[in-house]
Amino acid sequence: MNFQRCALTLFLIVVNCWLGLPIASSQNLTDQWVEKMAGPLVEDRIADGLSIGYIEGEHWGIVHLGTSNRAKKKADNLTVYELGSISKVFTSLLLADAVVRGEIELNAAVDADNQAGIRFPSRDGRSIQWIDLSTHRSGLPRLPSNITPTSLKNPYRDYDSKKAAEFLKQYELPRHPGESQEYSNFGASVLGYMVAQNAGMSYEQLLQERITKPLQMNDCTVSLTSDQKKRVATPHEKFGSATSLWTFSDLPGAGGIHATMRDMMRFAKAQLNPPAGKLGEAIELAWKQQTDADASGAAMGLGWVIAGDRKTRWHNGQTGGSHSSLFINRELNCAVIVLCNTALSNEIDQLAMQMIKKAAGQEVKLKPSKTSDSKPGDLTKDAKHRGRLEGKYQLTPNFIFTVHDRDGHLMVEITNQPTQEVFPDSPTRWSYRGVDATLEFKLSKTGPAKSLVLHQNGAKQTAYRIK
Repeated sequence: MNFQRCALTLFLIVVNCWLGLPIASSQNLTDQWVEKMAGPLVEDRIADGLSIGYIEGEHWGIVHLGTSNRAKKKADNLTVYELGSISKVFTSLLLADAVVRGEIELNAAVDADNQAGIRFPSRDGRSIQWIDLSTHRSGLPRLPSNITPTSLKNPYRDYDSKKAAEFLKQYELPRHPGESQEYSNFGASVLGYMVAQNAGMSYEQLLQERITKPLQMNDCTVSLTSDQKKRVATPHEKFGSATSLWTFSDLPGAGGIHATMRDMMRFAKAQLNPPAGKLGEAIELAWKQQTDADASGAAMGLGWVIAGDRKTRWHNGQTGGSHSSLFINRELNCAVIVLCNTALSNEIDQLAMQMIKKAAGQEVKLKPSKTSDSKPGDLTKDAKHRGRLEGKYQLTPNFIFTVHDRDGHLMVEITNQPTQEVFPDSPTRWSYRGVDATLEFKLSKTGPAKSLVLHQNGAKQTAYRIK
């Protein structure tokens, strides 16, 4: 299992091209429609269980499908899920809260007395600022080089602030902070630690005092009580294959938060209609666009990824056995939350995106999922053929497809994005599961593929082999 999977699944090829949503004039989301769209994920044995919540103006609903634990119990509003990287939205909201309280200056160099002795590197006199950590423009890597997990099923368990300090002491920034975006779990982890240290609290204490208690998010927490452990959704690395929860040392800010659907509905409501006081001011600051989209990444608020329509804020998260997705559009007065106890990749985000589009009044149709049983012929057994497809294909200098064969599975990584599997429709056409996107490999009679064509949203884009 790839322990980088806590990272954001950046649907740049989908979300950043998602423009011009019409404004909904009537209620479009219903429990029945949601069940129809999400049902195949359970029926086709792709997801063990999931909880789906939505807010559409004054109308709202929650749907639970599948099972949440080994006893095959159905989830409910108090089932506890791992949020994964949606934790980064909370971490950045804690930063925004500190800013509105006057405790931190957003554009100042990151500096706070801390027990671990963390100090940040600079480059040519440009220091890493608080805003850089929140918008993934610090220059810090996705993961530190000194993380050596004892278990890939719980990769962050032993990595603490002392080890982070050791890494930062010797790390040389590859570029000026603020120059370009590189998604960094490590940066978000140390951001959470430093904001909490600046407040003189642990991360969990600060989270409870500034966010969860004011919003009555009673089960939104890092560490679980005995009661919460009884209600937790058993994580699955794939359908029917249970795995363990991820735990964190003192750096949970990138992916260590748990919450129920009731908690997340309250959180989403607060993003649509911020409460009075400091927390409401912090929500508004985090919502505000802080950086523009460029070749290196999407536009961002504090922690929020901003879609191509410039109205929708979103984030998702994945651990070794869970996936979550959160989309909010104030213009539509709509929020969508999907929590799943199976480590899927594209399917949960695609469902959330389709729900937002439905709320906008668009006609949507979820592409039928492809299971392993749907693979034609013997392509999954033909290592020689898969080998012809392996390689690096460049669409732009900052958008490179890396294709490789992993134990009979064709895996595709896009620059600064997690690796996803594609499934064969034919020897030359391989599709993502749950996302309407297909890769067409251009093959001659012999030898490796010369290029691949990305087919998506009616558009074709060619990436040429560079290695």
